[in-house]
Amino acid sequence: MKPSEATEAGRVLGEALVGGAQRVGQVSVAIVDRGYAVAKRLAGRDREARVERVRQAHLRATNAATRTVGRGLRSTGRALGKAGARLSDGRPIVEETGPHQVVSILNGLYGDRLRDRQSPLSLPMAVRAAGRDVPATPEGLRAAYPDATGLVAVFLHGLIETDDWWDIRSERNWGHPGESYSRKLLAEGTWTPVRVRYNTGLRVSDNGGSLDDLLEALVVGWPVPVRGLVLIGHSMGGLVLHSALAHTRPEQHWPGLVRATVTIGTPHQGAAIARGVARLSPALAKLPETTWIAELIAARPAGMGDLGHGNLLADDWRNLDPGTLMAEAGTVPLASGIRHCVVIGTVPSKRDGLVAQWVGDLLVRPADARLADRRGEVDPRDIRVVGGARHLDLLNHPAVYVHLSEWLAYAARRSPQV
Repeated sequence: MKPSEATEAGRVLGEALVGGAQRVGQVSVAIVDRGYAVAKRLAGRDREARVERVRQAHLRATNAATRTVGRGLRSTGRALGKAGARLSDGRPIVEETGPHQVVSILNGLYGDRLRDRQSPLSLPMAVRAAGRDVPATPEGLRAAYPDATGLVAVFLHGLIETDDWWDIRSERNWGHPGESYSRKLLAEGTWTPVRVRYNTGLRVSDNGGSLDDLLEALVVGWPVPVRGLVLIGHSMGGLVLHSALAHTRPEQHWPGLVRATVTIGTPHQGAAIARGVARLSPALAKLPETTWIAELIAARPAGMGDLGHGNLLADDWRNLDPGTLMAEAGTVPLASGIRHCVVIGTVPSKRDGLVAQWVGDLLVRPADARLADRRGEVDPRDIRVVGGARHLDLLNHPAVYVHLSEWLAYAARRSPQV
């Protein structure tokens, strides 16, 4: 970890601890108010003023204690950051597996604020290989992909995830460790897998614009001429890749090379769970004991807000109040000339049952994962449902790979020799 990253990590930790102390203080104040309200009713009008004086004294003491604890926690975080800076080894945090995972979660929760503060913990969008960020230059790509083929499969992870999440649960799902879609593609030798990491706390439209630029640099700098691209996204990653397609310009090279998109557990029509939480927020804000929960929901990162309706464009949020939790998504036509494929997961093995339709993969329901008809026609045969799979299982699952292999074979046939 670099010294600047360690210092910033300490500062962020301190702020998070202070926030936690403030939430505890808010709950304490709410409980105190409830208790004294009961005491006033029992004391009667003659003693109501005395109870109120005791209440005010109690509240002052509680607030003072909260401020004192907050200052202490903030100082503790800074001290830890300074100590970490002195002990840091100078390696970028994105090259250390454990810290990289922690920072990715932090980006998912606070990514927009980290970006706005130009924090060294804000993760830039980057191509990843062998646990490192790869410069999207001819030299950087040649060094990272010495055996590159002309067919490139680009993988985009979801909210709070990193590129390493495509490797999870290999032993559970494949029966042995170390297996993944990328490893199988490398072994087959036709497609070169490329993983992309990004700040999932940003708006999907911001990441879509960044992906648009990155894919252009990738195609221009690739070691051999690119014959075909397939874009594969898990959860939020599917929204980002469709947003990138909506950002393209006529003079670019990469859009004409895309043969297919594959979205896996992506809430194209918004995640019901995200909408439910947002709708619950006003009710929570009315109760003193739960106001802090409403405040946490209101402070959600911009990217999380896009999951409510599957927003792809910045225009969806234009002229809205900054505190708006959700915005209706505008209709973005599907990019033409591309085969659009969808993988849906359901926890129940019986994929077409009522429970499967309601539960989905625990985070995304089948109805939410389907591309809306108004966006364009999708062949029903390209909508595949995988039973017995939870949301994260879809990142690395044999049944998903069966479908992915079929679509990649199609894309290879559609990619002429240069």
